[in-house]
Amino acid sequence: MTIGIIKVRARPPFRVAKRSSNVKLRSLFVLGVFSSIFTIQATAQEIDQPPPVEVSHITGTLHQLRCNGNVGVVASIGEDGTLLVDTGYPLTASAVQEELAKLGSGPVRIIVNTHGDGDHVGGNATLEDGAVIIGHPEVHRRMGTYFALPAVDAAGLPMVTLSGDATIHFNNDVIRLLPVPGGHTAGDVVVHFTLSKVACIGDLVLLGTFPNADPARGGDAQRLIEVLTELQKTLPADTTLLAAHGGTFTMAELEAYIDMIEGTVAAVATELAAGLSLPEVIERNPLAAWSEWESPGNGLSFENWTSEIYASLNGAGPQSICAPMTETLVQDGVEAAVKRYQLLKKEEPVGWSFAENELNMLGYQLLARDRIDDAIVIFELNTESFPEGFNTYDSLAEAYMVAGRTEAAIANYERSLELNPNNTNAASMLIRLREE
Repeated sequence: MTIGIIKVRARPPFRVAKRSSNVKLRSLFVLGVFSSIFTIQATAQEIDQPPPVEVSHITGTLHQLRCNGNVGVVASIGEDGTLLVDTGYPLTASAVQEELAKLGSGPVRIIVNTHGDGDHVGGNATLEDGAVIIGHPEVHRRMGTYFALPAVDAAGLPMVTLSGDATIHFNNDVIRLLPVPGGHTAGDVVVHFTLSKVACIGDLVLLGTFPNADPARGGDAQRLIEVLTELQKTLPADTTLLAAHGGTFTMAELEAYIDMIEGTVAAVATELAAGLSLPEVIERNPLAAWSEWESPGNGLSFENWTSEIYASLNGAGPQSICAPMTETLVQDGVEAAVKRYQLLKKEEPVGWSFAENELNMLGYQLLARDRIDDAIVIFELNTESFPEGFNTYDSLAEAYMVAGRTEAAIANYERSLELNPNNTNAASMLIRLREE
């Protein structure tokens, strides 16, 4: 049922029909970094050209703009202007603008964020330019705060937050916004273009790999099953599903993905029922039968997914190691924070989450606060802790690049590319750095 229509801009009319929704207006946005693969804005002196954005037509008014070969921005382009689902990285925002112009895009009037990861909201500030930004209330709440670190402000905060389903009439389509929190993060939203028969599901499904249901960001493995099962029931069978990382897939493929999650959760549940601790379960590796789904280079290893399942089943998952680290960092400096990390990892390995993503997020939070030297120390710690993770070297290279340490940046991008030859971000950065 439609309760009201919100008129946000004095431009050609579009309608937002909302049920139990909460509107919040604010001019400043805090760049929240909740993603393992995130790119911070480099200066014009550091990079002459933006990284690549590849454009593909989905159907009708819908196009996908894939940033750095990694995350996809979806654009509905038509007579009402442009609606974007997510905005990619800060570094690719200008390239997204250029590609939109080539497509004959009108003004960006609406941005919908599927969740608050940095590679999904990073371009908000550049691309909004008067647009209405819509997201889950949890995205609004979390952006700019990170444990004990001082809060930061910038542009691009969601103006409209959803506490219930919403419907947008735009470009001759009926677009349903479905808040589905608690699977991947606490702020997930599915964007269903009902007439185009396309649903953008953000990171709820990571094609070909284990999911990421990180307790530190409000994710939960069992809740993810509920969310995906409900989508399977409510979305029409002929809907094309669009994952932000990996492209399109069918409802039948969604069923297979759910089966994998249910199977892995059941396998860990059996171990937990036998009274085994998390380290014991990881050592026994009950997920070995699902080896084709493992992607350790992306932080989606047997250990990562087992830990997330265990936390979901146990009801009290490990806390992010960044909570005590930021306390120590603020009080005593980054070297003391590193020592605390090492001490807790040795003495309390079960009580804290030491996943690769944790240090990566902390490093980018420090970069967002212009604490470049501290960020480098944290990224270096991550490469030492996860020497086979290609993204740890990619992130360290980026921090070196921001610091103006070109040779060190090149060396780490090269190492990242050795570990993952498909890392297009590292490849494009190396081309630009070597040209300087």
